[in-house]
Amino acid sequence: MGRLLILLVVNVGAWAVLRSLWPGLLRGWRRGVFSIAAALSLAVWLFPVLAGRHATLPVGDAALRVFSVGWSVAVLMVVLIGTPVVLLRKWVERKPRTPAPAPEGAVNLSRRSLLTNVGRAVPVLAAGTSSAGLASGVSGFTVRQVEVRLPHLPPAMDGFRIGQITDVHVGTFIDTRYLHDAVRAMNEAQVDLQVMTGDLIDDLDQLDGTMAALSECKAKHGMLAVLGNHEHWRGLDEILQAYAGVEARGGPVRLLVDSAHTFEHGGQRVRVVGVDYPMSGRSHRVKAERMQQSAEVSFRGASPDEVLLCLTHHPDFFPHAAERGARLTLAGHTHGGQVAFLGVPAFWFAFKYMLGRYRQGDHQLYVSGGTGHWLPFRLGVPTEVTVLTLRAA
Repeated sequence: MGRLLILLVVNVGAWAVLRSLWPGLLRGWRRGVFSIAAALSLAVWLFPVLAGRHATLPVGDAALRVFSVGWSVAVLMVVLIGTPVVLLRKWVERKPRTPAPAPEGAVNLSRRSLLTNVGRAVPVLAAGTSSAGLASGVSGFTVRQVEVRLPHLPPAMDGFRIGQITDVHVGTFIDTRYLHDAVRAMNEAQVDLQVMTGDLIDDLDQLDGTMAALSECKAKHGMLAVLGNHEHWRGLDEILQAYAGVEARGGPVRLLVDSAHTFEHGGQRVRVVGVDYPMSGRSHRVKAERMQQSAEVSFRGASPDEVLLCLTHHPDFFPHAAERGARLTLAGHTHGGQVAFLGVPAFWFAFKYMLGRYRQGDHQLYVSGGTGHWLPFRLGVPTEVTVLTLRAA
């Protein structure tokens, strides 16, 4: 309900900003369109609060949800971009306490005209950006090829290929067919190992189909998965049972929860460590303690003769993995911020490791931008299925 109240305030704020920036815009039929669109968007957000998190709208569920997201992003942008313009124009138009003679006020008129034009561009910019972000958000994933050069990589592992999916969020906007296509893309890339680094599903009604899609993995060494925060939130016991069921039936999927799986590739022993998500609430101290505990348990028994890889949902685990010898750590969780300009995430400050590759000595981390999303809006950070090829440095 708190989110709904915030959105209500944002819609009212956008109305006020538009009235100030472009007084004639919200008159007549356009005022009615704004009011109906705002009410419809808020109703879509309100529906799951009243009917249950996974309730489906009676008519046009997916289309209305996409519209609601697009409208919410647009009005938020109007408030964030338009409010400074409104304040600046009021400052320019302020009356001086002691009026001084000026030649027809030419400078002030010029500034006012410029700010008026900028103000009228705000709703156009908001609508255009929202539309572009939605179009990118609902389009399919890209297959991203990443070459990872690692010092002292054994010859048997030179050319080893890993397919990574993460943050699929099967639910409102992502269905099991999308997941099926992601697994098929890794199969077609003929990777040696497939991994899923958390936040697999939000709607447990689609759990059976989700596991069926993962079970289509045809990689030589199968698929290894770890848990994300959404598994803990949406129904951990059911998800654990579903993974256990696939493994019991001899399926190619294995879940790692503070544990490791070993296999041989070309005569070289490989150990893949998978750690649990550190459910810490609001305490960074607790998160750090739980990461430390996961590291101590999951890396137990590792041998210097093995090539050590690590799977984690939260990228902040990287230093723990590097300290214990993991050559490569794969993570997700951040979605790359979902918005980036010229390759730089707009919300770079939110996470220490936001998107792409990071190094700590001879150890590397790759943070995927995510294969899916729980909010279909992306700019500059497309959804991805990642194919990583290991090479000797």
